[in-house]
Amino acid sequence: MRKAIVICLLVLFGIPAFSQVEFESRFEIESDYFDPHFEMVRYGEDIVAFRTLAKRAFSVDRIFQYIVLDQDLNTEKGLIELPVQPGYDLIGYDLDGDFLYALFQRGSGIGGEKYVLKIDLVGLDAFEFSVENLLDLELAEFLVQNDRVIFMGSANMRPVVQVYGLADKTIHTVQGVYGNDTQILQIRKMPEIEAFEVVLSRKGQYRDREVILNTYDLLGNLLREIRIDQFGEEDQEIIEALVVQEDFYRRSMIGSYGLARRDSYLGMYRTEINEFGEYDTRLYTLEDFPNFFNYLDEKGKAKKDAEVLKQVDRDKVPSIRNVYSIREVRQEPDGMYVFFDHYNIINSRGVNRGWPFSPTGMYRYDQWSRMSSSQDYWDPISVRRFNQGPLQINTEFSYISAHFVKLGEDGRVVWDNSATYDDLLTEFPEPFGEIAIVGDEFYHGYVRNDKIRLAYIKNGEKKFDNLDFELKLINESERIADTDMPSLRLVYWYDRYFLLTGNQRIRYQKENGQAATREVFFFTKVMVSGDLYQPEETED
Repeated sequence: MRKAIVICLLVLFGIPAFSQVEFESRFEIESDYFDPHFEMVRYGEDIVAFRTLAKRAFSVDRIFQYIVLDQDLNTEKGLIELPVQPGYDLIGYDLDGDFLYALFQRGSGIGGEKYVLKIDLVGLDAFEFSVENLLDLELAEFLVQNDRVIFMGSANMRPVVQVYGLADKTIHTVQGVYGNDTQILQIRKMPEIEAFEVVLSRKGQYRDREVILNTYDLLGNLLREIRIDQFGEEDQEIIEALVVQEDFYRRSMIGSYGLARRDSYLGMYRTEINEFGEYDTRLYTLEDFPNFFNYLDEKGKAKKDAEVLKQVDRDKVPSIRNVYSIREVRQEPDGMYVFFDHYNIINSRGVNRGWPFSPTGMYRYDQWSRMSSSQDYWDPISVRRFNQGPLQINTEFSYISAHFVKLGEDGRVVWDNSATYDDLLTEFPEPFGEIAIVGDEFYHGYVRNDKIRLAYIKNGEKKFDNLDFELKLINESERIADTDMPSLRLVYWYDRYFLLTGNQRIRYQKENGQAATREVFFFTKVMVSGDLYQPEETED
């Protein structure tokens, strides 16, 4: 009788915890357990997944594999393999129209020979283009527009941008980028005007830091310069900047601000820029974010709120302890959604002391437009880009919380809220969380160990936080024998769907009844439904 009661209780309380996540469809590719994972980019409503793979163990020869999957994880043309020149490795990629561009380099040195593989995703043709006479630069970004390749990196500890024509072999070094005390905060394509934009942070005439938005054509000519040199009060500086296009004429630049030279974060800013280059900035502090500490329990939140009010009563701007780093801005019909991470740097050896450390400060691999939030720092692109392996990474991060803000059309805060990371300790610097916005529903999810961790907000009110969901298979007769934890990635796809990928060993039964295992790289479509959550009721 007691056993039956326990089972009923488990069922009763287990349903709410597991009903918000459904594993809808799955696609597998046979793969050795420790083979490289697939990178992914959005291709219209589909995705393109690709990787380089050694032909055999300990071989320097590679093949390039790619596959196009639709929204049901079906494929018409299957897995396609292309040869890679001997001794070359994948170090960059981009998608432009119906063409996937892959950048390969021989050896690990920054001056290694390079070539670009252009793949027609419709006709399946592939073309190789050699890349010559580039500066020796540590590559941070590789973008392609109209067969013009944009290389962004650093040379002699200074940022450099070069534009290379694949067809005519011309090369143009972009002016106004290379310089002391200069950082590239963002680079983005502007296909609507056949141009690209570089967002720079630089010390101004009086050593105050200013942000410059430079727009260049595809030959590297400067079309427009917007200089954000009037910001906040004295000693207040822009720390991070993320530019989003609101419409054809208006842009917004959003990020954290504070006293950069003191590693002090004061809050968020939003700078609206019109078609004439005129701009207006609005600052937001903890006084504007009543739910910033909502990741704490009631007692902890009340204590922090009281500290903020105390500083406000003294006419002081309350500061944010630790790093406050922008991750994503999503423009929706009902407003603008902003996602920040709040984390602590445990060990700051190797951090650039001239500028507060953040993933945007060291430049992330275009995380805002690609499905590449990998937690695997064995990733060859990341390792080769920073010339370091996992054993050489000596900076640890303790992730505290994720902070979300919804802004109305007039710039006012409609709501804010936060979700806990439960002091996630890692050496990986990239953002872990992914957000989904479905009407008045807001989701924040990430993978921790072998579970999906989810937070759910509706109309600004947090319904649940820090809920774990076990990984499941579609075929109930099969079992997960083992999962390569560092290979797991959870990325937002569309609507209320996420995409979970990684390497696994699957235990199954052959037709003759004999037990067997297979090693695969898998893609799983995951649906989230926060409204199915029913909180546990406690009796008085």
